[in-house]
Amino acid sequence: MTDPVAGVVADQSGAGKAPTLGPERAPSGVRFAPAPPPLRVPGQVCALTPDTAMQKVVLPGLVELTLGNVVVPGRFDPHRISGFVMRLEDVPPSSSSELARRLGLDQVAGWPVTDDLYVLRFYAHSPQLYIAPFECGIYQVDLIELPAGTELWRIDSQGDEQRVGAYLNRRIGWVRTGPPMLGPAGWNRPPAPLWPTVRRGLVAGYRGEDFDADFGPRPGEVTLHPLPGQQPGEDFIDQAGACTLPVMIGELDFLDVVRWCGGWHGLPVELVDTEPECAVIHYIGRNGPRAADLGLAEVDYRVWRGSVPHTELVDVAEQRVALR
Repeated sequence: MTDPVAGVVADQSGAGKAPTLGPERAPSGVRFAPAPPPLRVPGQVCALTPDTAMQKVVLPGLVELTLGNVVVPGRFDPHRISGFVMRLEDVPPSSSSELARRLGLDQVAGWPVTDDLYVLRFYAHSPQLYIAPFECGIYQVDLIELPAGTELWRIDSQGDEQRVGAYLNRRIGWVRTGPPMLGPAGWNRPPAPLWPTVRRGLVAGYRGEDFDADFGPRPGEVTLHPLPGQQPGEDFIDQAGACTLPVMIGELDFLDVVRWCGGWHGLPVELVDTEPECAVIHYIGRNGPRAADLGLAEVDYRVWRGSVPHTELVDVAEQRVALR
C-alpha cells in the first residue's frame, strides 16, 4: 500500500509546486534578530511583496514539537508564529554560532546554546500582516498561521543547511523531510488536522461559499479548506485524507483575516482557544513585563500566552480585516 503522506512529500518537491526555500533557489539566508531595534525613518522602509522570502529563528525547544505536530494547550501551536521575522535576503549565510552572535541570540537571557540553528522559511504573501519594519530589515507579526509550503531548515556549525520539515497546510500539518527523530518529532504523523475551538486567521469566499484558508503554496495563491460538515466540491484535491483546493487570490469573492480581541486586566489580548471554564489568550501589546507580572508565560521570545477564566475577559469582539 502506498503511503499517502509520502506521496504528498513527493508532490511537494515535484513539478508545479512551490519552490524550495533553500540556498539553491532563494537569496542567501537571513537570520532573525531578537533585540527590538530602532524604527526606520519613513524613507528607508523596505517594501515587502507577496514573493518576498521571510525567515524566523525557531526556539530550540520548539523544533521537535513543530515536526511532531504537537499542540501544547495554552502554550504552543505548530501551525502559528508570532514575534520577529526578517527578509531572507538581508543577512548572508554563516555557521550557526556566527549567526547566533550576529543576531544577538547570545545576549538573550535563557536562549539555549546549541550547535545547530533552526529557521522557518516562508513567503510574505500579504505585506499587511507585518508590523512597521525596523532597522536591519526586521519585521514583527502579532500572530499568523503559517503559509502552506513553509519549510523548517537546520543550519549546523559549518554553515551547512538541510531542510528537515515541510508544512503542507493546516489540515495535513508538518511532514518530516530529514532523518528520523525520537521523541515528539515522531509522535503525530500527518495528516494531523488542526481544528481550533475559535475560528481565526485567514478566511475566504469562493463561488459563494465560505472557507478557512492558508496562504500559499505559491505567492498569489491560497489553499481553501472546507468548514466542518461542509462537503468539498468536485474540484477539491484529496491529499493524505484532507480535501483542499489551491486557487489564485484574484478568483476569490473575499479574503479576510479574522481575530477575536478584547481586554484582560487592562491588557489587549486575542482569544485563540476556549475551554469550558477558561480561555486561552495571546497578548498583542508590547509591555512584556506587565504581561509576565500578571501570570502570562513567555512561550517564545517576547511572545506571551496563558489560560484565564472567561469571566476576566471584557469587550471580546470579532475583528475582520479585508485583504482584498
